[in-house]
Amino acid sequence: MHKNEPLLSVIVPVYNAEKYISQCVNSILQQKHLALEIILVDDGSLDESGTICDLFAKKNYCVKALHIKNGGIAKARYEGIKIAKGRWVTFVDADDWISENAYRDICFEDDCDIVVTGICEYTNDGREIMHMPYFKEGIYEREEIVSEIIPIMLWNSRENTWALDPSLCTKFFRRKDIQKQLEKVSKVGSDFGEDSMVIYPMMFQVDRIRILKKIYYFHRLRPSGVLPPYIIDEEFIPKLYKVYEYLKDEFRKTAYWDFMKGQLDCFFINSIELKKHCFEYSFFEFAAFFPIEKVSRGSRVILYGAGELGIRYWKQNSLYHFCDIVSWVDRAHEDKQIDNCIIESPEVIKEREFEFVVIAVDNYYIAQGIVLYLSELGVGGEKIVWHSTRVNRQGMKSIFDILKKVSEPVMGQ
Repeated sequence: MHKNEPLLSVIVPVYNAEKYISQCVNSILQQKHLALEIILVDDGSLDESGTICDLFAKKNYCVKALHIKNGGIAKARYEGIKIAKGRWVTFVDADDWISENAYRDICFEDDCDIVVTGICEYTNDGREIMHMPYFKEGIYEREEIVSEIIPIMLWNSRENTWALDPSLCTKFFRRKDIQKQLEKVSKVGSDFGEDSMVIYPMMFQVDRIRILKKIYYFHRLRPSGVLPPYIIDEEFIPKLYKVYEYLKDEFRKTAYWDFMKGQLDCFFINSIELKKHCFEYSFFEFAAFFPIEKVSRGSRVILYGAGELGIRYWKQNSLYHFCDIVSWVDRAHEDKQIDNCIIESPEVIKEREFEFVVIAVDNYYIAQGIVLYLSELGVGGEKIVWHSTRVNRQGMKSIFDILKKVSEPVMGQ
């Protein structure tokens, strides 16, 4: 490292953060006893964030302001690291902050590749929720990384969550190592799961990690009742599958794919469980998912059943457009209307053109009775679709087959 070059580059992606960016940058400027640079990457903000970044750069020689076209946090981080000079790199989100002298205890000279620390979640009512690293404090050599960290990093069955928090903001990296991974992820074009796509593949490449059971980073939680954007994103499942496929491809390049594939499935099934506006029950207990593994994407479908399961199927199809529901029928159809859709008598099946009838009933015996009734109407067995919605962890493969179909484009679009 040259005499005037910084030891640490702190990259701050900024998008519409005018309310918080000053607190964020000032907390970094408070760091002492360390040669650092701060790179503010204005990711096409529509508010005054870009102007604030420029003001900080004018007043502080260690601050650089970079303005780019909006491309998401992964792209912003990569553009920042391309102009970074520090031997080490870390990240701070524009609405978060760090404690005073946070970087003083980081041993940048102990020849580690990554340093992992904890995080404090700060609620809008002033409560602090501490999250320490799961692993014991200390240095982990390559053999220990393989034997102790990698086997549970995505999914720790004791805690029913990851053992290694994917957040890049609680970690310090050698710039030359993470720059390659950031470049790859920036080309994926995903605005979801970027941290996971960076940190987990890197664990197969590094030789020495330091776990530090201390908290320097403060993450601002949204007000109670306000869900993160990715939870309410209508493209949640296609984006989730994109991340899943990326990690699967990365893990298959390693010697550890046999035990990583189970971790990967658990990690992402847990992500699906967060999708509250689509699933009201635990995914492991009741996977009320439209049976698109048995229905061609974009085909004409009659939905049979207007109970709870039928409503779920209807709403899921409205979100993800699996197929064209030409009629929604139920024997108890009189004066029944759901989401401005009139429920019709099953007798209309004889008049409709369709490829499939999807039976939205969970009870096996009731479903078989409907199958018999449809047969009497002349509907062939190859057109009748019903499946049990009860699944367990052994059913994950079929679930991810479903995710793949959700992510496929509709023919003609």
